[in-house]
Amino acid sequence: MGTDQQTTANTALAPAATACSMPSLTPSVRIVLARATEAGAVFSAGDIALLEPIAKAVAPGKPAEERTIRQSIGALSAAMLAQATNEIAGRLKLNAYVSALGGCDEAALAYACRRCLKELDWFPTVHQIEERLRAYVSPEQHAINVARYILRNGKRETVEEPCEPVTDEQVRRMSAHLRRMGLGLGDKAEVPHGTIAW
Repeated sequence: MGTDQQTTANTALAPAATACSMPSLTPSVRIVLARATEAGAVFSAGDIALLEPIAKAVAPGKPAEERTIRQSIGALSAAMLAQATNEIAGRLKLNAYVSALGGCDEAALAYACRRCLKELDWFPTVHQIEERLRAYVSPEQHAINVARYILRNGKRETVEEPCEPVTDEQVRRMSAHLRRMGLGLGDKAEVPHGTIAW
């Protein structure tokens, strides 16, 4: 793996710096998030206000300690078929894996190891583990993704605001251009004396 590729992989695997801390996912927030895939779901201004802090948040992550990485790789090694190596080569290989996977998220590492056990017949390469690390989405990140989806694509509840007719005084204060635009939109409606409505 080249230096640029390794940097990109480690950046994707390491938790992001917290720009906004993750708000708690209260039952009311969970209800709104669950409606994201409902056909015809409409979101009120209150729903949107609940989701905005979540959409701005960064999912928390806990970097795996070196000990955890060693234990995870050791467990994979014990459970899976691998090329026979002597003790020195085995230690060098373990150190290389620990170095390559340093900084990855602890929960993502556990997920990747479970997937390796289920999907592979032979001991995985660092690349195979990293592919599975990148596929991990924490529950917090999932909530952030859904909140962003709703804010971007969710249908909003329309609020009808009453529109008062425009008075003669308000029309006089408008620029000539605005008055021409208003008159050009259509005939004046019949309204009580002293007001003009378009």
